[in-house]
Amino acid sequence: MEILLHSGLEHPNTLWIAIAAVVSFALGAVSATYSRRLASPFRDSAEE
Repeated sequence: MEILLHSGLEHPNTLWIAIAAVVSFALGAVSATYSRRLASPFRDSAEE
């Protein structure tokens, strides 16, 4: 029980913090994938 008390799980906004973290991670992954796909034609022409 002491681990739960010291891990911050009793914080009233833990759910919202976890949701924000998951959404932020997902948006970052989508952004990185989309930017690679968008830059792909320019990288291919630069290598030729």
